[in-house]
Amino acid sequence: MDDIERRSILKVLYVTIFLTATGLGTTTFLLPVYAQTLGASYMDLGLIGAVGNVVYTALTLICGYMLDKYEKVSLYLVFTGIGMVTMALFAFVSSIPQIMVIRALLGLASATFWVAASTLTAQISPREEMTQSLGRYNLSWIAGFTVGPYLGGLVSSAYGYEVFFFSQAALIAVSLVLVQTKMRGRIELVNVSRHERATLGELRPLTLAYITLIPFTLVLGIYMAIIPGHMKVMGLTAAIIGLLLTVTNGVRGLVFLNIQRLVRWGPWKSMFTASLFMAASMFLVRSSGDAVTFGVPLIFYGVGSGIMTPVALDFISKRTPERLRGTAMGVHEAIYGIGMCLGPLIGGAIADSYSAYMLYTILVGVALLIMPFAYLMTREPNP
Repeated sequence: MDDIERRSILKVLYVTIFLTATGLGTTTFLLPVYAQTLGASYMDLGLIGAVGNVVYTALTLICGYMLDKYEKVSLYLVFTGIGMVTMALFAFVSSIPQIMVIRALLGLASATFWVAASTLTAQISPREEMTQSLGRYNLSWIAGFTVGPYLGGLVSSAYGYEVFFFSQAALIAVSLVLVQTKMRGRIELVNVSRHERATLGELRPLTLAYITLIPFTLVLGIYMAIIPGHMKVMGLTAAIIGLLLTVTNGVRGLVFLNIQRLVRWGPWKSMFTASLFMAASMFLVRSSGDAVTFGVPLIFYGVGSGIMTPVALDFISKRTPERLRGTAMGVHEAIYGIGMCLGPLIGGAIADSYSAYMLYTILVGVALLIMPFAYLMTREPNP
């Protein structure tokens, strides 16, 4: 298949990523707000996030293995369908235990989607355009994370959460149709060397890169599972919370546009800067109480996470053999799952037992831990 056809298929893939990420991401962000309206405590919010991310972590490794063994586009179609069904099921929940059950399904849907989407992007992309393709992949999902929370906040405020959840299912249904009609049949992605069994041991040279992601994902877990609920506790409406999350993710998207500059600048300098921005964000959010004082630290967080996400993914992708790409992306997403599980679980307990102020103070130190690991990661010979 020539590069022109590959670029054409990638464009369809980016649209499906945008639609599915909008549904999955918006629901993930606003679910703590919905849970808080049902009386959820900080511990409940942490448990809800942890349950989903335990499933997410387990499924990323399984999904990565499946993608290396079976045809990838067909699997992507199935995984998209799982996401659509999960969104619809949320419309029928009305208690914290029910939210936890369906949140586990959301973890499954998210794990399979992210691993498959990143793997397909790397697999379809012409080799010399890898950084550019991964940059567009990141822009596709962050665009969904940008427009989704604000619009989702408006819909849930005006029409209720049942309509909101069904609207997210409808978005993913459109993605499902595009995968079936515009991708499946145009390209078939099966590893030629299927007899060569992929093992996690072959990814050992990437260990430091994966470890560097852990402090980042701990903070990310708090951002997604605790901070939206905390803003609700402070009296912000769902529409305002959605707007703030939209601004944050919009900033992340603007940073994603500079992925090629960041890669040329170097992973160490980029991650050092990201660590500083995220530490400053957690320091400032400790005393936030309204839309303006929450806005500044969230923008700082947007800059820091906007640097970390694409730089780490580019670093790992370029150092992974093609036949191991699904497994490598599975481990990459599993690290996200571990951090986003432990972050909300421990963070919720700290906030309930001590205070949210104490939680964010600890996270300042967690964000700064990125620096030493990133230094060691970039001093390793390229595997």
